[in-house]
Amino acid sequence: MKVKRFSSTELMRTGLLISALCPLSALKAATTEDTMVVTGQENSHADELFAHQTDSATKTSKSLAELSQSVSVITRSQMDDQNIRSLNEAIRYTPGVGAEQWGGVTAYDQYTIRGFSATENGTGDVFLDGLRNTNGLMFGVQQVDPFLLEQIDVLRGPVSVLYGLSNPGGIVSLTSKLPTAETIRHVEVEGGTYNYGRASLDLGGRLTDSGNVLYRMVATGHLADGMWKYSKNKGYAIAPSVTFIPSSNDSLTLYSRFQYDPYLGAITSIPVAGTVFHNPNGKLPLSAWPGEPDSNTFSRKQSAVGYNYQHMFNDDWSVVLKGKYFGETSSIKAVQMVGVLDDMRTIVRQNQNSDEHFNTLNFDNQLHGSFGTGKINHNILLGFNVDNLRGNSEYLGGSASNLDIYNPDYGHGNYGPLYPWVINRVNSTQNGIYFQDELEWNQWRTTLGIRHDWSRIVNENKISNKSYTQNDSVTTGRVGLNYIFDNGLSPYFTWSQSFQPVNGLSKNQKPFKPSYGQLYEAGLKYQPAGSSTLLSAAIFNLTQTNSLTTDPLNPNFKVQNGKIRSRGLELESHAALTDQFSLIGSYTLQDVKYIKDNDGWKGKTPIMIPRSYGGLWLDWEAPDNSVVNGLGIALGGRFSGGTKGGTAKEEFDTGGYGVMDASVRYDLGKLTPSLKGGKVQLTAQNLLDRRYVAGCYSEEYGCFWGAGQQIIGKVMWDF
Repeated sequence: MKVKRFSSTELMRTGLLISALCPLSALKAATTEDTMVVTGQENSHADELFAHQTDSATKTSKSLAELSQSVSVITRSQMDDQNIRSLNEAIRYTPGVGAEQWGGVTAYDQYTIRGFSATENGTGDVFLDGLRNTNGLMFGVQQVDPFLLEQIDVLRGPVSVLYGLSNPGGIVSLTSKLPTAETIRHVEVEGGTYNYGRASLDLGGRLTDSGNVLYRMVATGHLADGMWKYSKNKGYAIAPSVTFIPSSNDSLTLYSRFQYDPYLGAITSIPVAGTVFHNPNGKLPLSAWPGEPDSNTFSRKQSAVGYNYQHMFNDDWSVVLKGKYFGETSSIKAVQMVGVLDDMRTIVRQNQNSDEHFNTLNFDNQLHGSFGTGKINHNILLGFNVDNLRGNSEYLGGSASNLDIYNPDYGHGNYGPLYPWVINRVNSTQNGIYFQDELEWNQWRTTLGIRHDWSRIVNENKISNKSYTQNDSVTTGRVGLNYIFDNGLSPYFTWSQSFQPVNGLSKNQKPFKPSYGQLYEAGLKYQPAGSSTLLSAAIFNLTQTNSLTTDPLNPNFKVQNGKIRSRGLELESHAALTDQFSLIGSYTLQDVKYIKDNDGWKGKTPIMIPRSYGGLWLDWEAPDNSVVNGLGIALGGRFSGGTKGGTAKEEFDTGGYGVMDASVRYDLGKLTPSLKGGKVQLTAQNLLDRRYVAGCYSEEYGCFWGAGQQIIGKVMWDF
């Protein structure tokens, strides 16, 4: 008799499915009970891991269980427990999100949502405090140090009806640490693998006895060696803010952020042979690096100032006015791999330099109102927002010597002259007006939304001395419907649209039209009354049309008859299993395909898009009456199915992977009252030091190693 031995990845997949589906068996029991008993202590650690409400999905405060769309929330407690140091790390356990496409690269948060890139240049699908974090033209991408954040929301599916241009997959909405009446005095110091070190400070509270002036001061600094030889990371960030409350009806928050990263680490790929494919020269080490020490810098300066003003006319009507100025300067000098010779060890390289500067202005003005028409209650929102980007970018390239990646002899780059590849100036503006009505009738909930956008892009090519202007006018909509059962069950349906401007000119020298996204989604949510548990399941069908593909009559140009479809299943669990145990789980099964394409991709999956992935994070906190009171232990596991790399004619599989994470924490105040406020923590990412490939572009441009084992110790003090 043969006994099948399951791989660790297969076992992890099975466990994730069981953990996500088993709690749903409670639904039947819940429907037969008139009274529910909620267990768990107030303000327990499980409560801190769970967010009951969000204001990012509808721009109004809304219970997650009552939203007719898929939204995941990463709380500050979850970020602290997992000791995340980037947005990529924070969204690892979120359904529908393919995080860390570039593996150990930390200079960018490269990820997809439902199979669509959410990190496009020139737009940006990350929002901070309700305003867009617009990206630059080439390598200038906004990135917020996660220590400055209070919460991270992931909105899956089109959201153009509230936020304007965006990819069909969804957006990420960040919430900053802002002033609070609660006194905050928090410091922490940490260190670990790769000579990592960080010190952070978080102060907040009242500046006046009456509490009409509040403040917050958040600051952090870090340094570390990179995963690759000769690479390093170093950065500083500070975010002061103040809130004025002159009356019970008015508040004004002024905030700023300055972030300087003199060293952002390497952005590097390595050959396919020796990572995914067999190489007679052996497997490449994790530290393999194709660059040169004297051409290896990536620095970035970011600065922002903004305001948030709120005024209540009465209990039913109010206005919210938001604005932000942001500026960024970035510079890159790098030697990159662009090919491999037949000996499968000598790589062909290029020397690349890039300098970029851009600034943005973002405004969002909202009118909120509540009223009734008969038995129907309305919560309406009328808004007008503006996003403006002005930027300059220079991208230069030249030759560099070949390198034996197995026996590198650095310091002999032999660089040729640098030639301008891209010198662009861009001025883009998006203006949008939107309306939303949230209707309540008994236990029915309906959300209706419509928006019209005007976008204008002026692109100047300084090399050819040519420019073009692209004007788009687009209307998008959304309809959501759900029913709230008394037992906490909430089925829902939603339809929504999105759009994105498509840069470039057709063979007739006319600007391309925007691409359009459309979603049909049905789901089920379950939250027992008063609990810190929310179980969610969703199925979706998402399409994007007007994608660019080669003109079959003139291969030197593009046409807009491409179409991509993404459909799938998402399961998510945020569950307080007992007073001591809590569970965060996710599972995604998706089918992403090119439906129409002239380049040979029809019927195929885009590169770096897994078919299935998920994560499971189990947390235990010792009971108050135990001998280990104050101890908390968490264990996590993540897996990703295999992805594709290569071209339409020469695809290859990268293989899947599974890794484990862990965290141990202890409240020193439980040991002795004199240490009250002190905590220690030890976290491990990729606990077993699994070596894996996170994703691949092609044989020419190579693959990315996943992040290696990282163990970090931290000391925290609240005083």
